Amino acid sequence: MTGGTNLKKPARLILPLLIFVAASAVLAQGAHTLQGKVIAPNGGPPPQSVRVTLTYSGRPIYETFTDAGGHFSFTGLIRGTYELTAEGDDVNFETTRVTAELTAFGAAPQLFTQDIQLRALRGKPIGPAAVVNAFTQDVPKSAAEALEQGQKLDREGKRAEAVAKIREALRIFPSYFEAHLVLGNHFVKDGMFKDAIDELDRAREINPNDDRLYQSFGLIMIAQQNYRMAFAVLSEAARLNPKNPANPYLNGVAHLEYATSIDPAQSEYTKKDFDNALEDAERFLLNADDLSSHKLAEVHLQLARLYEKRGDNARAANELEEYLKKSPDAKNAEVIRDAIRKLKSAR
Repeated sequence: MTGGTNLKKPARLILPLLIFVAASAVLAQGAHTLQGKVIAPNGGPPPQSVRVTLTYSGRPIYETFTDAGGHFSFTGLIRGTYELTAEGDDVNFETTRVTAELTAFGAAPQLFTQDIQLRALRGKPIGPAAVVNAFTQDVPKSAAEALEQGQKLDREGKRAEAVAKIREALRIFPSYFEAHLVLGNHFVKDGMFKDAIDELDRAREINPNDDRLYQSFGLIMIAQQNYRMAFAVLSEAARLNPKNPANPYLNGVAHLEYATSIDPAQSEYTKKDFDNALEDAERFLLNADDLSSHKLAEVHLQLARLYEKRGDNARAANELEEYLKKSPDAKNAEVIRDAIRKLKSAR
């Protein structure tokens, strides 16, 4: 290769690898799950992803965005009274708050459901119900119970027993989309990518229009450093659900990981590829920030990594400070503060 001697190899980065997760800070002291659905004033799913915040004892502890069908889920919860807040869009519906009681008995993890019925803004007519990813299945009760038990076992760390229960659900109902998806994601977390792909492919044969499938495929491709394929499947996720900020967020992470795999000092060609990857990563991350109405705190962690790779330590530190403003109680807050100090002192 030519031109390598004119390029300076970048210094070792201060920031650690920040694992990409859903937009949340997990309350990990319990084992219960609270799930539900945000329902638009017309009775259908919201026209775009809705930010849902979970509050406990007056403190926001967890946030997420609904999927294309309006569904949300929070795990790792203890007994108590929680408040769910679905953020209004200032166009069609107003911010809505409901209370959820987790009155669990005994030590076994339990599943609770609380839907959120949105209210139309005053003076706004209620339009016809929209159909968004209207895939439904008539799941036998025994299959649904087996899947729920498998998910509880998984949260308890009983991995083998969890897989056995999920497989039981699939023996009862072989075309159970959610069970194939859950089992596939179980294998993704365990790094069993061949098994994961097999399950996700089965789920895709049943319902190819759920963006969660392509998010999972994208995570596998990133882990395998097959970045071009990751870009493609995450773009498909965004096509299926263009309002979900998780989709451009993950695509931004994929481009950032691709940039990390490139040594820009090798040649002018690799330097250009490196710069282009960072530019694309920035575009996707800023899009995720916009779609989340600037509420997705994890975007700032990834932008900090990006700006540090560009050598802009001051801007990287600013992004970390923005993250702490939005997540002041984050478990990694002290690590982030230490990184900010190092970035500001670096020359």
